[in-house]
Amino acid sequence: MFLVFLLLLPVPETVPASSYRLLHTRTGKELTIAQLADDLARSDVVFFGELHDNVVGHQVYAELAQLLAERRTDLVLAMEMFERDTQGVVNDYVRGRIDEATFLQHSRPWKDYARDYRSLIELARTKKLDVIAGNLPRPVAARVNSKEGSTSPFLPRRLTTPNDRYRELFEESMKGHPGAEGVVDRMYQAQCAKDDAMAEGMAEYLLTNPHRQPLVIHCNGNFHSDYGLGTATRLAQRVPLAQQSIISMVGSPDVTKVDITKERKKAHYLLIVPEPKKPPKPADSKTPVTPPEKAKSTPPAK
Repeated sequence: MFLVFLLLLPVPETVPASSYRLLHTRTGKELTIAQLADDLARSDVVFFGELHDNVVGHQVYAELAQLLAERRTDLVLAMEMFERDTQGVVNDYVRGRIDEATFLQHSRPWKDYARDYRSLIELARTKKLDVIAGNLPRPVAARVNSKEGSTSPFLPRRLTTPNDRYRELFEESMKGHPGAEGVVDRMYQAQCAKDDAMAEGMAEYLLTNPHRQPLVIHCNGNFHSDYGLGTATRLAQRVPLAQQSIISMVGSPDVTKVDITKERKKAHYLLIVPEPKKPPKPADSKTPVTPPEKAKSTPPAK
């Protein structure tokens, strides 16, 4: 029976160590993935800051999550990729009450779920880990990002829109986007509402389980946690004693020759990954405005 259980465990694809690099930003020391897992296992919350379209980066994070699950059996996944109103469906799937087809039908997974996030959910399902569906439902975020606003019960109880460095980075990332003029304020409100929602989900979990000391992994786009801002700041406001560790994914044409001088302040650790080739831009493009966390290319603010 034990052998059968081992065979059922999800085994993430091992990424050749030569295809990426892991760096401790304070010391500049290069780490193996096992050494990073040892470091992170001492935290309360680990932010997996990602570039949403980077395949190698997702494979590394899947392997890292597996290593953390071996070091901290009380592990919790919190994910930007699932919205708050799907929490019941997520719970039903990871507890084995519904099959995968039903889960996918009702959980509104992101487009590349099978490639990028399935291994994390299957790890949770196999090891019976809790998963926090943290993001705002898209219709609610759209209402926040409108003149009418929203009174949805899925909004966080406390909404914050600080006029700080996070705001500056957001405005920088929106420069040059067609259609952004005049709506940046509302878009920033929606961005902050997502941060507050994701932070609230983690904070409530930590505060309602005082008898436990779980390690929470939060999966999100880089912009939500770089420089300790966004979701990371809002979690610190709610649970100030929770020790956070932040990883930021950095794309580079050559992982062996990347200059990290400008990247070191973003996070405690950097995951340097190959940068996918960008398709050529059309001569006359009218691309709709895309918030930073959904952008496929890396905006300046990241």
